[in-house]
Amino acid sequence: MNAHTMPIRRDTVAEIVAKRDKALALYEEGHVALLAAREAIQTASAMAATAAAGVNRYNWHQRDEKSAFLKAITPPDRDTFMAEARRMVDTDVWGHLIQLTGLETLMDKTAKDQFHQQLIADPPEINEGNVWATLEQCLLDADTIFKRGIATVFSTLDRRFRSHDGWKIGSRIILTHALSEWGGWSYHSNQRDAIIDIDRIFCLLDNVPFNGYGLIAAIERDRQGGWGQARQSVTETTYFKACCYKNGNVHIWFRRDDLLERVNQLLGEYYGAPIPQEREAEAEDDGDLFTPKTTPAKRYGFFPTPDAASERVIELSALYREKAGSPLRVLEPSAGTGNLALRAAHHRTTVRPRWDGPEDSWRTCMVDCVEIQPELAQALRQTQAYRDVKCLDFLTLKPDPDRLYDRVIMNPPFDRERDIDHVMHALGFLKPEGKLIAIMSAGTEFRETRKATAFRELMRKMNAQWEDLPPGSFSSVGTNCNTIILTVYKDGRRFYR
Repeated sequence: MNAHTMPIRRDTVAEIVAKRDKALALYEEGHVALLAAREAIQTASAMAATAAAGVNRYNWHQRDEKSAFLKAITPPDRDTFMAEARRMVDTDVWGHLIQLTGLETLMDKTAKDQFHQQLIADPPEINEGNVWATLEQCLLDADTIFKRGIATVFSTLDRRFRSHDGWKIGSRIILTHALSEWGGWSYHSNQRDAIIDIDRIFCLLDNVPFNGYGLIAAIERDRQGGWGQARQSVTETTYFKACCYKNGNVHIWFRRDDLLERVNQLLGEYYGAPIPQEREAEAEDDGDLFTPKTTPAKRYGFFPTPDAASERVIELSALYREKAGSPLRVLEPSAGTGNLALRAAHHRTTVRPRWDGPEDSWRTCMVDCVEIQPELAQALRQTQAYRDVKCLDFLTLKPDPDRLYDRVIMNPPFDRERDIDHVMHALGFLKPEGKLIAIMSAGTEFRETRKATAFRELMRKMNAQWEDLPPGSFSSVGTNCNTIILTVYKDGRRFYR
């Protein structure tokens, strides 16, 4: 399906638009009629007043009732009335078009929620140009939306799918606590919906209509008569073999290798890890923990740190000091556009010496930056917010024992474990009591390479903390790679504030 194979005829759209326009014209006629009715009622009210002028003890009780009666036929002004009419009609028509074209079957929950919120806020005006432009854009985006939907489904099943290189599914998945102790579906874990989503994906990839309950209906059929007790059952469909166990877990095997391969390919494309390159990377030994890459990443692995992630890094950095104390020395290696460094440079400690006194605040940091790209390094210098900006590859820079840092804040390149290389190098720039906060690929927690395994062990010994960033945190800057934040003190202390 693409923009040149629209799932709706142009004459159908023209007919829908014409009916919508006719409806609004009728609403406008209705508003004119309401105005005429209001004028007639006002005339009648005025005439009644001439027959019985004034309020007395006998008609006082109906004063409020009379006022409400007269207000009931008072319409808003034309523009307000027609704006509300257009919003109602256009919301209904857009909802109908999404279902009529079948686009809803390709939309994941995120896409549906976004479209719904747009209709609530201000639906686009219905005309033929807008309808075709919107449908064409939906179709152009359908591939990305579908891939995102697949990623969302499987990421809820296995934590490793947060990783841009931990995306593959094998021949089997395990859904824990899918069944209750009585043998029925557990609605606490709601794995039933996960099974429906998986079934839907395989049907769509096989161009087979999906009725919503294929595998679910088969499992329920095979378990009929056995509700009320935990028991084992086996169900087979065209795409799956599902084993339900007494402990409530459901194991699902995939029976169509071609569709499984297609799912993995789509997951890889969504996470930016095409399968051929990923297989080559898996076969390659990228060295141990102390063997960094000597060549820069492709396009320097540059993805600016989004605002929400930047704010979280600064929050975890605890950039506070006493007013009389020395400013904290902060380093951002691979600074890029300085989204972290600038926040640190402008960070202030604010206190109120007395509960009823004025606030006092002062800057807390002196910030140095390292950036390999000359144009970005020059832009950093032009801000005049930093003490020093060096233009070079951070991995080639040697720490000065006399100029170590209180904090290192960083968003290094993610690919091929370069983030580990950069973090390991950055530890050498910290004071003994210094703190490092780094955004890293979520795969760092799961890869089984020598480097990743050794890095996790080192971080464990240093009492490091890991925190997930929300899925899609970097989508706005060009990558769906899922990310984490690492926080660690060089001296291994356990207190992170």
